[in-house]
Amino acid sequence: MYGLRGGTGVSTLLAGLADALHALQQRVLLVDMSPDNLLGLHFNLPFIEPTGWARAQVEGSDWRDAAFAVEDGLTVVPYGRLDLVGISSVEQQLAARPELWSQRIEALSADVDWVLFDLPSHLPAHAASVLRHARCDMGLQVVNVDSGSHALLQRPELRERAQDWLLVNRYDPGRQLQRDLMQLWLHQFDARLVPQPVHEDGSAPEALASKLPIRRHAPASLAAADLDSLAVWCLTRANLDPDEARG
Repeated sequence: MYGLRGGTGVSTLLAGLADALHALQQRVLLVDMSPDNLLGLHFNLPFIEPTGWARAQVEGSDWRDAAFAVEDGLTVVPYGRLDLVGISSVEQQLAARPELWSQRIEALSADVDWVLFDLPSHLPAHAASVLRHARCDMGLQVVNVDSGSHALLQRPELRERAQDWLLVNRYDPGRQLQRDLMQLWLHQFDARLVPQPVHEDGSAPEALASKLPIRRHAPASLAAADLDSLAVWCLTRANLDPDEARG
């Protein structure tokens, strides 16, 4: 999962989707590919925790030692705390060895059902190591319904990942502009648009402040229901029966 631009809410969405898939008895591994290192906050990991796969890579240690088990079947791998020199070093390493995450995913294939990546928008080798060189079965590009996003979607260079799904986040149907843009996108991107948008919901920023996924912080919220539906949609796209997945 990656944003059309920064600030689209990728980390919050990914944490919520992972939690929803886990509730359907799926084994989920979350990997934070962003130096912002925010994904783990949704699962009560301390922000000052230095451990992470990128830090392990710089130090030459095993990246798997950076994994935190939230619950049985739900694991988070933070990016880790690095300075700009360290981040640049990891970017260069991934550019030189773009197959690295493909090999790691292959080694984990028997132990997890889903590997979900929080991808940055400003580090091309980080993103490409998953989107281009790993077996990415379902790329989700997160967009907010605003004029800036609409303008960016028209740029030819941003159509490189035209096979990826567009996932609308923070949709407010009470706003005329957003309704108009959604109608336009349904016409222009119908084959790519995820049929389940995630609606604007005040529980999303509150969830991060509570260091919980949305579903756990506000289980009766509209965003939580949207994420449950999104998880079922993902299972259906992966040719898995949601009822069987629940066990």
